[in-house]
Amino acid sequence: MSDIELSFNPDSLTLGDLEDFEDFTGQSIDEAIKPVPVLDDNGDRVFDDRGRPEMGTKVSTKALIALVWLVKRADEPTFTVADARKVRVSALKMTSPDEGDSGNE
Repeated sequence: MSDIELSFNPDSLTLGDLEDFEDFTGQSIDEAIKPVPVLDDNGDRVFDDRGRPEMGTKVSTKALIALVWLVKRADEPTFTVADARKVRVSALKMTSPDEGDSGNE
């Protein structure tokens, strides 16, 4: 399978997409991609050079499969969860919606 650019733009999702995500993962998309504080090896919060807490996102494998499925099926309606499970991690290219196009058509 070729590389998959996974650019997640919440504005492109339908209510059905959100429902499918929740049915598959058991959590809302907001819960699945919610930023969490970065912790050091001692479990203490990490702060940047301005004293702001650093935040990161930990996406579960199940949520990642669901995101790949939703993003790909928008372009390929026959793309399934089984297809998403076959995608190699090394084939994913994660980008933010502001990299490239604005998401507006």
